[in-house]
Amino acid sequence: MERNLVHGPGDILGKPFRLSPWLKRFLLRLYSYDPTECEGVRLDGGPHRCRRVYRRALLGVPKGNSKTELMAAVALEQLAGPTAPLSPEVRIAAASFEQADLLFGAASAMVNEGPLAGRFNVFDTEILPKEQPGVLKRIAAAAGTTDGGRTTCFIADELHEWVGGKERVHLVNSNSLAKRRSGLELNISTAGFDRDSLLGKLYDHGRKIASGEVSDPRFLFEWWESVRDWNLSDEQELMAAIVEANPAVDDWLDPSRVAERFRDPDVATHEFLRYYLNRWAVAPDRWIAPDAWAALVDRRRVPAKTRITVGFDGSASRDNTALVACTVEENPHFWAAGVWERDPHDPTWRVPREAVYARLGQLFEEYDVAMVLCDPAGWTAEVEEWIALHGEAVTIFPQTNDRMAPASDQFRAMVIRGECSHDGNQVLARNVVNAVTRETRWGLSITKDHRDSPRKIDAAVAAVLADAARRLSMAPAPAPFFIPFD
Repeated sequence: MERNLVHGPGDILGKPFRLSPWLKRFLLRLYSYDPTECEGVRLDGGPHRCRRVYRRALLGVPKGNSKTELMAAVALEQLAGPTAPLSPEVRIAAASFEQADLLFGAASAMVNEGPLAGRFNVFDTEILPKEQPGVLKRIAAAAGTTDGGRTTCFIADELHEWVGGKERVHLVNSNSLAKRRSGLELNISTAGFDRDSLLGKLYDHGRKIASGEVSDPRFLFEWWESVRDWNLSDEQELMAAIVEANPAVDDWLDPSRVAERFRDPDVATHEFLRYYLNRWAVAPDRWIAPDAWAALVDRRRVPAKTRITVGFDGSASRDNTALVACTVEENPHFWAAGVWERDPHDPTWRVPREAVYARLGQLFEEYDVAMVLCDPAGWTAEVEEWIALHGEAVTIFPQTNDRMAPASDQFRAMVIRGECSHDGNQVLARNVVNAVTRETRWGLSITKDHRDSPRKIDAAVAAVLADAARRLSMAPAPAPFFIPFD
């Protein structure tokens, strides 16, 4: 491969192809042959007659570890290399035509831009050697690509996308390998989210082989992932997780560039876990859609002495701290009374407790505060002082599931029905949109998309607490209880 191929599209297009050390180790396993099942082994570089050890393989690595060029190189070797069978039929496939084009384009460039230029006829969907029989075909998992054939090598890219009817395409192409003596099925993917999918079943099978639970000597399983439950908000642990999951870090991959993807607000944590740490992660359900929240903007100012309630969600340094207020009425108006955001670039940052304390005092001075619901975690001393100053108006409300699930559901229903408004504060809007749901025995509660997610929800929690306080303050007083006497 290194003697005859060049790198495909990218920064080093046309440069001599070089395999990372981890890829060489994987290929040594993939190309293993059983010495007890050889017939007339040839040492002159021609096709040999040894039966390969592995007929199926699953390789799992994160994005950016040269999976595409590896697949193209194996496909070309199986087409015209020293281990290619007589009259090879190689199929490289992806779940979509676009992804299949990327893979096929890499294979085309690897021969057209290097020493093998002129040795192949390269067409839109096929590559044919000029001096020997054989064909390399590009296919996609779509209708019309499930024809039979006598496939000798089937390579499937990004198997996590092969869902629904596309699994049937994979099955048909995989079954066609049985017609040839030494067929090879190579599946390559990053982690998915559905363990009941084709990839999930192969992954679970590989894990069972690795643990000794089942025996399948023809199945090669190699999966690189971040195994430990790292604290990704810690810079050192984030880098350690990246190094653990990405084998190309030993060669050319810069882990700091991968870390930038984690800090990118457009990359959700579950997507980072899947694509860059190769961990199975389910996409959480969004609590409130951005459009639903944006439709309720009303920038009016609430007059002084208006009866209001306040929600408080505090933190010391790791998360944000928020005070959100709302009017006490059937269709309340919410506004961010104070939000203190953590500076991700300042490891010494701490919430300015004096400012939070002062802001709550201002709210009591300016408005008729009916109730403040507080999550006291990390703020026990301050909350006790607030209770001493303001009496029963300040109430402790720990964020337990039995409290937060009903409160979160009531808040969401109110937003969906359009029965409230808010001041359009960007931090509050961002926190509301960041929140995802988690199933509890009391219903759906809100949470971050991952424990270490940089996408904060503290202002959203404070808004839920403010609404819960509003509902409590508007609830009718219980009727007097009399014990009748005969």
